[in-house]
Amino acid sequence: MNSIKTTTKVFSSFIKRLLFVALTSLSLVATSQTPWQNGALEVSSNGHYIQHTNGSPFLWIADTGWGMVQQLTREEIDLYLENRQKLGFTVIQTVAFWYPHGGGMEMGPHNAANTYGFRPFSGSEDMPNTSEPLVVSGGGPSTPNDYWDHMDYVVQAIKKRGLYLALLPCWGRAYITPQMGGAQQEFSEDEARTYGAFLGKRYQDEPNIIWILGGDAKAQIDGYDKNANLQQWDRRNIFRAMAEGIALGVTGQRPKWNEKHSVWNKVFITFHPDGDAPDNSSKWFHSDEWLTANGVEVWRELDQVYPTMLGDYQLNKPIKPSLFLEGSYEYGSYRHVCGWVTPVKIRRQFYQTFFAGGAGHTYGAGPIWSMRGIEGDYNCGYTWQQALDFPGAIQITNVAKGFLMDHKWHQWIPNGNSILGIGEGENLKTAVTTESNDMVIVYFSNNSNCEVTNILKKDAEAYWFYPRDGQKENIAGFKVNESRDMIPPNGWEDAILVLRID
Repeated sequence: MNSIKTTTKVFSSFIKRLLFVALTSLSLVATSQTPWQNGALEVSSNGHYIQHTNGSPFLWIADTGWGMVQQLTREEIDLYLENRQKLGFTVIQTVAFWYPHGGGMEMGPHNAANTYGFRPFSGSEDMPNTSEPLVVSGGGPSTPNDYWDHMDYVVQAIKKRGLYLALLPCWGRAYITPQMGGAQQEFSEDEARTYGAFLGKRYQDEPNIIWILGGDAKAQIDGYDKNANLQQWDRRNIFRAMAEGIALGVTGQRPKWNEKHSVWNKVFITFHPDGDAPDNSSKWFHSDEWLTANGVEVWRELDQVYPTMLGDYQLNKPIKPSLFLEGSYEYGSYRHVCGWVTPVKIRRQFYQTFFAGGAGHTYGAGPIWSMRGIEGDYNCGYTWQQALDFPGAIQITNVAKGFLMDHKWHQWIPNGNSILGIGEGENLKTAVTTESNDMVIVYFSNNSNCEVTNILKKDAEAYWFYPRDGQKENIAGFKVNESRDMIPPNGWEDAILVLRID
């Protein structure tokens, strides 16, 4: 583990020196111009990606900070967000009413106080009245005297940095479905609608909020699941009621979850499912009118990223974007060893998301998501502050983000016709073409060969791109219909091959 730590620290220091000027520029841009100046978020005309109302595509690259609202002080929130904004994340995912867990510490209680001692709801410490948020007059975001003043601080801190807030109203796995140890159902259908309306109204004027229902939750179990030891249940009505409540709070109107209504275009809502792919939002809610985009989660099953995302991409009744909302966390152990999720595994998840037609990807670091671990304990010797400089985060926000933007990511169409010998699982080789038919792009998840054919209508220039550090290596171009056995440059852990028409 010490060698991994040393490599991480050296790489982080090198990258930070190289990118100092660029990161400073990013900070200045974020304070002077915000992405929502391009208009609200909406689904593109082809249904596969997210754009602003002026037509500019929106690239969802999120970080996972589930425990931020409940765990952190204002100063810690600023430290975390400043780092994420400078790196180049575009979205922060967190939970308004979180069930404290992770970090090797005891779970709960159900009405847990935040770091300032304020509880979210009336009732006792472990028996919240979720239809009565505990709001006390006289405070404010910088001088909180209740839980929701502190939530307001989070909203404002994210907004002023030019980031989107992907906000879960609650951790559904603990409060709606019976999936966690110590879980108890805290929301009836009416309570969910009331709470959704409270949040929607409180933040109705905020231009940067994206709503996420769920929370590591299965909305429905058709029968007994012996592997998960779960009994049959159906909580779809509660999640749907919460969506209706959010719409009511934001707009003052009362659309039904299955009703075509203009209101559903004014609230962007997705769903964060349980990690057992393919049990994703599309299984339970794909045709629901409130669901703007599908949500996908995998846990340690990295070989499920591509097929699960591709399955959502291929749904056409209706066509909806699909977001990868949680995967395997960098430096997570997942019942293996500390450091099992290496930077290359982070990159594989990221690129396989977009090569399968995904509209966005969410990164996570093992010590960060709960923000309650102790150094030397559950999080493999790292505090969440130390984990801010993990190399995988830098590689996707700087290297990968730039590659996607330079190569028309929103035009990508999954297309395996250009490759043979694609491998399988986590080491799958995947390919896309563009709508404008001017590129073939192949992702090699490891350093092994496959046959690549130029299926474009003209001769194409060709080059390798190294996702680890952005190296580019030009190679001989491909003639039309030319096939060639290709293997990444020596020493590269993964690679992208680009065939491009000038």
